Amino acid sequence: MKFALLGCDHDTLQLATAIARDPAHALVWAHDLSVHGPALRAAAPGLLVAEHWEGLLGETIADVVLVARAADQQLRTDQLRKLAQVGVPMLVSHPVVDSMLVYYELDMIRQEGRARMAPFLLARWHPAWRRLAALIAAGESGSLGMLEQVVIEHSAAGRDRAEVLSAFVSDMELARPFCGLLDKVSAMTSTGVRTAAETINYATLSVQMSSPANLLVRWSLTGAGDERGRRFILIGTKGRATLWAPHSGCWNLQSQLGGSTESEEFAEVDLAAAALPSLAGAIRGKAPAADPEAGALPSGLSDWLDACGTMELADAAQHSIERGRAIELHYEAPTEHATFKGLMSGIGCLLLVAGLFVLVIATTAVHAGVPLAGSWPYVLLGVLVVFLLLQLLRLVFPSQ
Repeated sequence: MKFALLGCDHDTLQLATAIARDPAHALVWAHDLSVHGPALRAAAPGLLVAEHWEGLLGETIADVVLVARAADQQLRTDQLRKLAQVGVPMLVSHPVVDSMLVYYELDMIRQEGRARMAPFLLARWHPAWRRLAALIAAGESGSLGMLEQVVIEHSAAGRDRAEVLSAFVSDMELARPFCGLLDKVSAMTSTGVRTAAETINYATLSVQMSSPANLLVRWSLTGAGDERGRRFILIGTKGRATLWAPHSGCWNLQSQLGGSTESEEFAEVDLAAAALPSLAGAIRGKAPAADPEAGALPSGLSDWLDACGTMELADAAQHSIERGRAIELHYEAPTEHATFKGLMSGIGCLLLVAGLFVLVIATTAVHAGVPLAGSWPYVLLGVLVVFLLLQLLRLVFPSQ
């Protein structure tokens, strides 16, 4: 399978290097490599580095495009839209942009054009997740018992909005298989309620979430001086498990069950090599095989709607800070039909309000002797008739 690379970040760099080493695949084309160019050229001597990205739209360069996060998110969004519209298969670094709306828009585009898009987060393929999932797989009869709390502590050097929200999304993408549906989000920072996003102190962000199953999830940033990494604490009715996942080095899982403590250390793993078969299979349309040892994690893959749901959690956290209250989520997947009905409802309300103003202004103009002012009822009637005829456009949408 031939791969192309659009941009380069931490995860896509590792995956591209693994592709170059794998004899079954080839990295043949790249654009916007920035400082990673020399390393990738050394790994893939035949790599063509293009000056313009539009060559990907021809669908002849590669079988799959790896898309990385970029500093210019507006450009990356435009590229993703165009690639999805022509049906180019893509593996997308998650989160690739910060906007939940862009994720849902891409979901509608990919459904319409049947484009294969899969988000990926390489940390999901670490074997520690299978061990952690096995502890809670059996529910109340399992080692941890029924899961009651999930606590996530993230330590990172970056403290601005984009880096903090990216950290939140990646952590929650890893934890969501354990958490299930989360329908309420409450967030706070040291600056309290702010109406403007640029005034929020994201360096002290703390987010609390809950589920209909009475599971509580907490996510927070820890001190900048701490060792960089993530700590996942799962608390059940019979004990707790703590997974320390540093940005580099060995992962450690500590279990406290029945008064005894066990510690298990995992050697460093080539996550990109472990993920590549599953990601290639997803693009080919092959469903991942269920792993009986993985418990709550049948595979490392998420689908695009899962990624949209995680982005919705981040969006709800921002709204919670700005409004100073908890935000409830409903996870209604947008469709063209629903969007059309929402648009028509908005236009209908606007016409009703505008009609009242037209009534006042037009009757005043008639009494003032303005030429043609007396024909205003026919103009208003014509506008309303056109609006009603527009409702027939709903017939162009396919039924369920």
